[in-house]
Amino acid sequence: MTTRSTSAPQGRSRSGQNAPAVQRIRAAIQASEERTRKRHGWLAYQDAIGFVLQVGAVASMVACAWAYIDGSLPAWLTVLLVALLASITHEMEHDLIHHLYFKGRPAVQNFLLLIGWLARPSTINPWKRRNLHFHHHKRSGSASDLEERGITNGERWGLRRLLMLLDGRLALVLRPITLRQMLSAYVKEVDKPKSKAEWLKGMRREAGSYWPLGTLFWTAWHAWLAWHGANAVAGWLGHTIDWPAAVAPAMEVLDIVAVCLLIPNIIRSFCLHFISSSVHYYGDIDSNNIVQQTMVLNHPLFWPFQLFCFNFGATHAVHHFVVGQPFYLRQMIAREAHAVMQAEGVRFNDLDAFRRNNRWHDDSGRDVDAPDGLSKAA
Repeated sequence: MTTRSTSAPQGRSRSGQNAPAVQRIRAAIQASEERTRKRHGWLAYQDAIGFVLQVGAVASMVACAWAYIDGSLPAWLTVLLVALLASITHEMEHDLIHHLYFKGRPAVQNFLLLIGWLARPSTINPWKRRNLHFHHHKRSGSASDLEERGITNGERWGLRRLLMLLDGRLALVLRPITLRQMLSAYVKEVDKPKSKAEWLKGMRREAGSYWPLGTLFWTAWHAWLAWHGANAVAGWLGHTIDWPAAVAPAMEVLDIVAVCLLIPNIIRSFCLHFISSSVHYYGDIDSNNIVQQTMVLNHPLFWPFQLFCFNFGATHAVHHFVVGQPFYLRQMIAREAHAVMQAEGVRFNDLDAFRRNNRWHDDSGRDVDAPDGLSKAA
């Protein structure tokens, strides 16, 4: 990792000196989109594409579950296929949050959001997430960026952060003080409460973002872990647990739910949150400077994780510059976008950011460059 002195002290706004770079990147991305849309006329049917992708992904998840229950699909393959399909529904939710499909037809939008939420019940309410996500674009990398802070962006790397990435409930339980600070920072900046009552109202609203599907999902997940964990420990000690008669049949059903829904979403959300919380910078950036908000993470080391979050690490930085593109289009123009982004100073594969806990600067407060040999356009 090489370093260079920054031309402004740590924390000072750098957005002015990067504004021309941002404009050049945006212009290049938009030009690439225009050329791609001209080459592929089918891209004009954006609403239809989105509808087919969302309904098709959810229907395919149901088909996989049916095949597993029928005995024609093994558990391991069911888990992998459902996780892959669920990753499509996440990208669709993100696009729907930005109103990229059926903008003038809220009923259809809401239907697509609902079935996507049912397919990924580990997540927060998508209608509440819309506000979080819009604020994320406004204040990315700040203390009030609740969307990314919620999935551990800026936390110290170690076992605790890995556990929080793996388990959304643990992300709440393992940092109660930090969680309250995050919620309060968001509510104060977004709601601008004029009284303690208004502040408490906002805090309760955000604290309930997982209700009801997320609460049911994580309760079922921990019940499944507790059941199998208790039986495993008892067996290791040479004993058996005399469960009530109603428990065993219920757990047989939960085993099916675990294969068809719980485990796939644990895999999907871990991969997405690991990648997303890694590509965003936090704490010592100018949140108005898009160049500082994200890196491009396309190193081969991360391909297994990218598989279950639709190559998020390689393409999400493109979205921060131009938000109005569907996820599949970002994939199509990524190579051209990366070339100009790299030329204009967007970081690629800044792996030392893992040591810096997502900070832009090194420990001495100096700006840093990406490691030689890792910065490259995909």
